[in-house]
Order: sequence, then C-alpha cells, then structure tokens
Amino acid sequence: MKAVIIDYAYLGEKHLFNKEIDICSQYNIDLELENCSTVEEIVNATKDADLVLCCGNPPITENIIARVPKVKAFIRYGIGVDSVDMEAATRHNKQVYNMPGFCSEELAMHASALILNILRNIRFYDLSVRNGDWTKAKGPKPRRLSNMTLGLFGFGGSAKELARIFKDGFKSKVIAYDPYLDQETYDKYGVERVSMENLLKISDIVSIHAPLNNKTKHFFNSDIFSKMKEDSILINVARGQIVNQKDLVDALEKGVIGYAGLDVFEKEPIEDRDKLLELENVLLTPHSAFYGKESLLEQHETAAVLIESTLIKNKVVEKNLVNKDVLNNKL
Repeated sequence: MKAVIIDYAYLGEKHLFNKEIDICSQYNIDLELENCSTVEEIVNATKDADLVLCCGNPPITENIIARVPKVKAFIRYGIGVDSVDMEAATRHNKQVYNMPGFCSEELAMHASALILNILRNIRFYDLSVRNGDWTKAKGPKPRRLSNMTLGLFGFGGSAKELARIFKDGFKSKVIAYDPYLDQETYDKYGVERVSMENLLKISDIVSIHAPLNNKTKHFFNSDIFSKMKEDSILINVARGQIVNQKDLVDALEKGVIGYAGLDVFEKEPIEDRDKLLELENVLLTPHSAFYGKESLLEQHETAAVLIESTLIKNKVVEKNLVNKDVLNNKL
C-alpha cells in the first residue's frame, strides 16, 4: 500500500510528520512526501497511491480524481475543503476527510489578538516608540469591550471559542448569524441569534467564521459594508475569498467601515502592490491563525489515525468524513 502527502512543505520540515511516518512504518505502508504544485505533478505522484494527504489547498479537481482510480480517500490537514471537487469525489467513490476543530482555539486566539491590537493601537504605539516618538495617549481613542458588540458570521468551533472569550472574559455582547444551526445551540452558548441585517447593524466587530462555498464567496462586498457601522472592525480568519478585497479596500479608504484585521486573502501570498499594504487601518498576518504547537500535533495525530482506519482497518471515521453521501455507494 502507498500513501502520498502531496505538499508537505506547507506545514514544515519532514521530521514534523513523524506520527504519519511511524504508523506507515508499522504497517509497511510506503509513505512519500512530495511538493506538487500542478495537476500533472499531483497525478504523477499519486496515480499508484491508495491514499492522498494534502496540507495546503492544492486543487483536487475532477481531472485529478478521475485519473487516480486506486486512491481510496483524500485527507485534508485542515477544516476547509473548498479546493476539493466534492461531487466528483463522491461520484468516483472517494472518501474526503478533514480535521474539524483541530485549531478552533488558535483561530479564536488569533481573532482576539487582531481585535485587541486594533482597539488598543498596539502596532501604532510600537512603531512610534521604535521611531523615537513618545505618542503617549495619542491615536484613536480605544473603547471598552464591555460596551461593544461582537457579531459572528458563522457559529462553528472557532466562533464558539471566540464567543466564550468575549462574553465571559470581556463581558461583551455576542450575537451570531448562522442559518444552519438550531436555537438550542445558541442558547447553550448564551449567544443571541440574529438576522444578517441585524448582525451588520448592531455589531461593532464582525468576525468571519464561515466556510468558503458558492453562497459565501464574495459575500462581504460593497453592499454589505454599507450596512455596517462606520467605525466597525472586520475580522477574517476563515477564507480570503469570502471577502471581495477590492470592495474592502474601497470601504476602508472611504471610511465606510473603520478597520480590518485579516489573516487570509483572495490571493496568497498577498501581492507586493496590493493596496491593502498601503492602508494604516488594516492589520495583516500571513494565513497563520491555525498555527500552534498543539494544533499541529493534533493535525499529525489525526492524520495517523485516518491512515490506519482507511488502509488497515477499512473503517470510515464519520466525524472526519465530509462527503457522507459516499456512504451510499459501495465502499
């Protein structure tokens, strides 16, 4: 049997994959660590594989899926599977696994860090001091979080963690919009369920925690920004393409909204001439909200479990299976 990690360098050096290497060695599974960037490279590396693992977001298109008949499953080292053609995978009887919740705490911490940095002028003060300016009690006047409302677009794992931090820690009001959840879930976390219109109208901070799909792509555009408060903060630690970046730049430049804290972008890495780099009311980090000692360990441990379950035990791990319709096929 053979398993291939098609883009291992996205997560780091080969020694970080010891969990996967150990489980494959235990069962005499040939594990190859590759760095593929094109369709042909992926196909060539995986055409005789039984299992494919991907760390970043390489395109797993139908063109690939149809050309790797031996592959039983694709495993994503992450939550989002927007780069995988799910319909094609199901049609070709391929299981698609992800790792829900592996970095929920890290995402919530990172979103919190962006919010606090913006509210407390941290970058402004740090740069001022380094430049020899003692800008004591200058810059935008920070507000108390206990007087602010945090609005969550999507109420999954990371959003629940962020709600806990702000509701219990900072005593903020927390509201959320997620049409796929029942009222019981909102009640359990003490978060008010609101319409999208009210989320935009009421929130001082809007934090995005939704998956990227046909409904959410470019959901945050000029029309949405026009309905937000003029001094509001937009936070995105989810997927860059949920936000129309051109419209966001325009909204920030014209003062339609106040600030943005972004960990993800429409195109990554961000281009050198991107206008976001010129704006002082934006805080930028390089798609690293998931990154952490514990989250990385959980990724590799989960990968090892899924390798063993899929190739050795012939067992479906339903909590990680994304395309559950594949269970209706003959596995």
